[in-house]
Amino acid sequence: MPLVPAAARRQLLSRAVFRGGLLVNVLAFAVQPTGYLKRMSMIRGVRGSSLAWKFVAVGVYSPSTVKKIFGRQPEALGSWVAGTGSFVKVTTTKPVSKKELKRSGTTRKAMRGAIIAQAVADTAAKNPDAKIVVKTK
Repeated sequence: MPLVPAAARRQLLSRAVFRGGLLVNVLAFAVQPTGYLKRMSMIRGVRGSSLAWKFVAVGVYSPSTVKKIFGRQPEALGSWVAGTGSFVKVTTTKPVSKKELKRSGTTRKAMRGAIIAQAVADTAAKNPDAKIVVKTK
């Protein structure tokens, strides 16, 4: 549990951005450093004219943006009903790169079909009476 409640942190950050003195800014940074840096860089750097805060904004926002754009994300393979009221959802934990696909000699479509077929077979083995309907995106 945090030492300072969320409402107090939010109010402290707001005071630091708009009308805070040195003490309020130091307290806001001590309570929530990432929130303080993000908020100040957006208000004073991106919206304002401070060059130093613009550099802070680039430093704070660029790693997550680069990872989001260029990083590999899990891909949804599909979902289907495995019985009355029970659902099975299959996703890969680590997406396969183009190099790994080429090395294995398969395609994404074939690999996806094999994973879905294996999941359907496992579900049918667990619930032999269940009617399995596969819906893929």
